[in-house]
Amino acid sequence: MLRSCARAPWVRFHALPNSKRYADDQVERSIILSRANALADWLLGEDEWCWVIEGDPDDLMAGGEVALSGRETDDPDDPVWRFYVRHERWRAGASNAKLLSIADDEPRRAVWMRCDNGAVFAPYDGGFDLFPASWEAVHQLKAAWPEWLSDHPAGL
Repeated sequence: MLRSCARAPWVRFHALPNSKRYADDQVERSIILSRANALADWLLGEDEWCWVIEGDPDDLMAGGEVALSGRETDDPDDPVWRFYVRHERWRAGASNAKLLSIADDEPRRAVWMRCDNGAVFAPYDGGFDLFPASWEAVHQLKAAWPEWLSDHPAGL
C-alpha cells in the first residue's frame, strides 16, 4: 500500500544476492540480517525513536493495545490480522529474530517508522522496502548499496 502512492520516495533492496528469496543456511541468514541492519541503521538511525507496527493473524502478541484489525479479503475464513503499535528506539541487532521470521515468510508483519521524519523500513520475505523522507535519500541509498538493488526496470 505504501508503494502504491507514486509520490512517496521509495526504494527496494533484495535480502540475498541474485534476488534469491529465501535463505538455505546460516550464512545466507547472516547476509539477510547484515543487510537489514545496515539499511535500517541508515534509514532509521541508531538509537532514534521509532514507531513499530506489528501485525499477527494468530494474536500471538495479545496483551498489547490493538491499533487496527481486519481481514485481507472479504473471505470470512481468512484470518483476522491485529496490528499493534509501540514506541521504541531502533537498535541494530535487537530485532534479528523478528527480521528472520519475516524473511522466512512466517505469518507476521512489522514495519518501523522513524518518529521525527516519517521514514519507513518495511522488511518482507525477499527484501526490504524503504520509504525515506526524500528522493535525495533514495539516491543516496542506491549509491551506497547498488549491488543489493533489483535489475527489474520498476525496481521490484
